[in-house]
Amino acid sequence: MKKSGIFLIIVFILSCAGQNINTKNVPEPPSKEPKQTTNKKPPLETLQKNTSFENIDDAYMAMDQNLDQLTDEAVKSAFELAVNTLKEDPGHMRANIVLFNAHLYKANEEQVLEQFKKLITLQPTKPESCIELGTLLARLGKIPHAIVFFQKSIDLDASFSEGYYNLARAKSLMRQFDQAINAYKKTIELSPKHYRAWNNLGWIYMLKKDFKKATEHINKALEIKPDYSVAYLNLGTISLLQKDLDQAEKEFKTYIKQKPEKPDGYRNLATVYQHKQQFDDAISAFRELLKIKPDDYVAMNNLAVMLLSKAKYGESVRLLQQVYHSDVKNEKIKSEVKKSLSLASFHLAETLSKHDDKKELAIKAYKDYLKYSEDLPDGTIQKIKDKISALQ
Repeated sequence: MKKSGIFLIIVFILSCAGQNINTKNVPEPPSKEPKQTTNKKPPLETLQKNTSFENIDDAYMAMDQNLDQLTDEAVKSAFELAVNTLKEDPGHMRANIVLFNAHLYKANEEQVLEQFKKLITLQPTKPESCIELGTLLARLGKIPHAIVFFQKSIDLDASFSEGYYNLARAKSLMRQFDQAINAYKKTIELSPKHYRAWNNLGWIYMLKKDFKKATEHINKALEIKPDYSVAYLNLGTISLLQKDLDQAEKEFKTYIKQKPEKPDGYRNLATVYQHKQQFDDAISAFRELLKIKPDDYVAMNNLAVMLLSKAKYGESVRLLQQVYHSDVKNEKIKSEVKKSLSLASFHLAETLSKHDDKKELAIKAYKDYLKYSEDLPDGTIQKIKDKISALQ
């Protein structure tokens, strides 16, 4: 399955945890609360390991959120089920979605476009089907199309809380915050224990800088579900924005304890430590983050800059070179990385040149300094060339 590119922003990023927007700049599909049912379904993990499916519902569940974890054989089985189902019922929602996902998996661009056009013309008659289709469209970044179907789920059933919840998330992604607030409030009115709605409503209040309301709503989510990790991440962000660094540290550590495999907690904790000027702790946090996400070039750059300030020039140069030679599209960002790399290379060269057994490395570092520097005076360039000659 094709992967999208990585976009680098060299700033300290606060997680958009309320909306769970992923790193590919494509909205995560609006989540659906599990419904109580007497029919036991196989766990999603079991479905993902299948090489074939018995029915279209199992195929849909397996492909819905983790398409890239399926095998070619499983996708082929799902495709065949979808085709056979659609022969009997061309408007079958789940079969149409499975067929779309199968084409997406195989990167069949023409078929993907054709099936997408068919999807948006479907007229689901059940609120749940509207959510399924809207969720797929949201995951594809087609938020206005998704909103149409989320709204239709409410039109079909005015008491359908998940319709309001998904509509609120989509409106929030469109930055239509007042409409999102109203939809979240309606969700809570219909489903008072909908902790995600409480949390996300709090996140919007945070964006509007109403930190009191934000904290109250997110704490309400934790009253309903004390182990809801995202809420701790959001509370930490609110505390950080209010410069309450001790409270922010506490909240981020709680999140990390619950989700040690997620990078967001370490990233935000590192930011707290930087504000507190606890640089060794910040470096440790960035190192933990990179263990989880080795290609996080934002963290890599920030770690490199901190190591440079701690006179750890060799590691700083290595990390900065990785960032510089990565797929960085933004020229302004690349220029800033280049400046840091130039400075780190110079200090590394100066340090290495003092050791007789490291002259070759020193020469390379001096050459890197010249390579990554811009607009150096002629006199400076000559001095560096003289240093290289003296080492040869």
